[in-house]
Amino acid sequence: MRGLFTKQVLSIPAGQAVSGVAGRAHTLRVTQGRVWITVEGISHDYWLHTGDTFTTIPGRVTVVEADQTEGRIECAPTIQWLKTLKLLLADLASRFARGRTVSATLKRHRACSTNC
Repeated sequence: MRGLFTKQVLSIPAGQAVSGVAGRAHTLRVTQGRVWITVEGISHDYWLHTGDTFTTIPGRVTVVEADQTEGRIECAPTIQWLKTLKLLLADLASRFARGRTVSATLKRHRACSTNC
């Protein structure tokens, strides 16, 4: 098993697979091709295309295989506080979207007589 997350850029020939265990969470971003990812202990797999990202789970074997063309992946350690902040902001935004209320006020621009 090779050190999958020791390089910043990973090139995987078509039909080839690489595997490794991350000591901490890493973000994998597909920069070319289509890759298949499977993670130890997770019953389903993932297909990622160019531009997609995936966050690894520390301590679990992760297998990445290129589909029909060479796959290129950028690897970077995930900043946990940034991920947590994104989740909190998404939750806050969804709360505002659900509980949105409309309020209106009517203002008179002229004095009203008894015939208003």
